[in-house]
Amino acid sequence: MSMQTLPPPGQFRTTQEIRDANFAAKLKRRRRLMFWWSLPLVVIAFLASATLVAAVVINTAGISAYNNDNHNTAADRFDSLEVINVVEPWKPYFNEGTARYAQGDFFGATGAFEEAMQRVPTAPEDEPRGELECLVRTNFSLALEKLGDEAMVAGNPGTALDYYNQAQEMLADCAESPEAPEETQEADQRQQESQEEAQEQYDQQQQEQEQNGQGGEGREDEDDTGGEPEQGEDDQNGQQDEDDQNGQEGDEDETDNGGAGGEDEDRDPREQELEERNREAQREREEQEQQEGGGGGGGGQNW
Repeated sequence: MSMQTLPPPGQFRTTQEIRDANFAAKLKRRRRLMFWWSLPLVVIAFLASATLVAAVVINTAGISAYNNDNHNTAADRFDSLEVINVVEPWKPYFNEGTARYAQGDFFGATGAFEEAMQRVPTAPEDEPRGELECLVRTNFSLALEKLGDEAMVAGNPGTALDYYNQAQEMLADCAESPEAPEETQEADQRQQESQEEAQEQYDQQQQEQEQNGQGGEGREDEDDTGGEPEQGEDDQNGQQDEDDQNGQEGDEDETDNGGAGGEDEDRDPREQELEERNREAQREREEQEQQEGGGGGGGGQNW
């Protein structure tokens, strides 16, 4: 007779109950796996929605600041959108450039517009440029035009001409389109006039520089040929040089005598007294010899 293990008292289950318990455990494990598998997707979706909401809020704040003429604040708001705006990546750079242009920072505006040009949707080569691309190009050309105007005010027509040429190249295809807005066509016409004016001033400046260069060479030739000294001036200069040499020799003699006197002052008084006595004795001997020799003939040396 085989022995079977009986279930504990109170825990007896039928076959159906055991089958249901196994199915419930299997569902529990499946739900747990589905939760952990879907958790990263839920987190990503939550972050994406939060990013979109933040982008909308920051963009609204930037537009409000721009409408209230707070262009510096607007530029900062749009600058913070350049990382989180993945739907239209070109738009934060375009808005920032527009705000900096309104602020008067034309150089900073060109940098932002250049970034927008790299991200804005572009049309194929054989087709005309799209509306969004022409919008960015129009504002970019306006910023370049303002830089040219500043160069003209500073008196640099060559630099201004370079900026006007860049602005014209930026608007080349957009301004030629019949569907281009009036602002684009007006900007193109104005830039052409400014370009012509800068070209005239640049040519005039080049001519003046060439004339000044030739005049400077003529003055140098006059200095080389007309600057020769005359003969009377040479005689006067020679005489002055001789006087200077004589004066220098006299100064040297005075310096030597003064130096000897200085040496006498530095000597011992005893030695000076001894030398004076020797001179007096020598003088007396010479006078005595002259008296004995007959009164100073022509052969004697005068002391």
